[in-house]
Amino acid sequence: MNATTLPAPSPFDVDPSTAEVVRHDRALALVPPAPTCLVWAWCIVTGDHEMHLSRDVTIEQPGGGTVLDAHVMAEDGRDGSPGLAPFIGYCETDLSADELRAEVTRIRAALPGLLALADIADGRPVAPSAAQVLDRLDRCLDTDSDPKVSAFVNYVKELVGEADAPAATVEDIVFAITRQRTRKSVGDRQALTDFLAEHDITHISANGPNGDLLTEPLYFRERDGRRFLVTPVGAAPAEALEYLRGAFNAQEQAAPQARTWSITTESGATVRGHLPAWAEDDPSKTDLPDNNLQFRLADVTHYQAFPGQPMVINTPFGIEGGREIYEENVLRATITCTPHSPAPAHRVPTATIVVVEDCVMEDLDPQGVADVAAKLRVQAKRLDQVAQQLADARADWAANAKLTA
Repeated sequence: MNATTLPAPSPFDVDPSTAEVVRHDRALALVPPAPTCLVWAWCIVTGDHEMHLSRDVTIEQPGGGTVLDAHVMAEDGRDGSPGLAPFIGYCETDLSADELRAEVTRIRAALPGLLALADIADGRPVAPSAAQVLDRLDRCLDTDSDPKVSAFVNYVKELVGEADAPAATVEDIVFAITRQRTRKSVGDRQALTDFLAEHDITHISANGPNGDLLTEPLYFRERDGRRFLVTPVGAAPAEALEYLRGAFNAQEQAAPQARTWSITTESGATVRGHLPAWAEDDPSKTDLPDNNLQFRLADVTHYQAFPGQPMVINTPFGIEGGREIYEENVLRATITCTPHSPAPAHRVPTATIVVVEDCVMEDLDPQGVADVAAKLRVQAKRLDQVAQQLADARADWAANAKLTA
């Protein structure tokens, strides 16, 4: 058998029938590939290089030219210098990664506007922007700062953003919510009507000339027992009902029960009386000797103490009329009532104001206390003037007064 020597494979042959160059895979397999970048995996530059480039992202204009061109770049350092870290060559400027993301967000926001221009050119109705769609949704979905409701609203917004037709999706959601709210409003209005009728409460809407002054519901009860609910114009029945139930429970059902005191003698005789809520002590007693009852009743005194203002005073109440300087609670007050007092004026609550020890204003009725408070407010303003004039006087004295021989 004769040995035949095969020619070395050529990467390319010429097909005699077509005169075209034919590329042989068998031959290409023998050609070593171009070396890839050993520094950055995204670099498409081969061979020995210091400047690294990624593939371009380019948008061409229909008539020629470039609308957008971007690529990643980096450069190796020389002679120990750090070089340039990867950055983005964007059009005719350089951007960081965060800056490019912001630019993408800006471009994405402009795309609906571009589509709207096409709709305008075609004479189609202009679709609302994403901001308009979400604003419409926000006005319908009132969260009232409820975290659970807010989470639901955010979920709905995500669904709307992913929908093919966000505006139509929002309209469907708004329609469903509005219908549900209408049904609920009818139920709330009926529940409010039933509560008013059950408790004989007269409902008044503040729609008069000054009705705008009322911003929240108001419930009150007259002395003759009549009950009223006044609501602002346009108040939601659910909110009015929630307020009314709370106010009614607070004023009607949670009212404190009247307290009483009692004194019982050894023989079983009992005397009872009203114990005011403001009274600090309960004078009740049992097994009292019968002959002490009248004295015990005369001593029954209800009182409430109100502290004064601690001030340092100089008084002539010291030993043998000497002066004494000490801190005293000035203008302290008490409310007292002695129901079995021989003086009729003391059988009802009265007030006593102690200016300082042994200097008192007593047997004051509510108007008397109010008059003292008004005069003290006037006096407080006057003392403010004294303080200012004193400061001016001392400043003048320090500047102008001089000792002369």
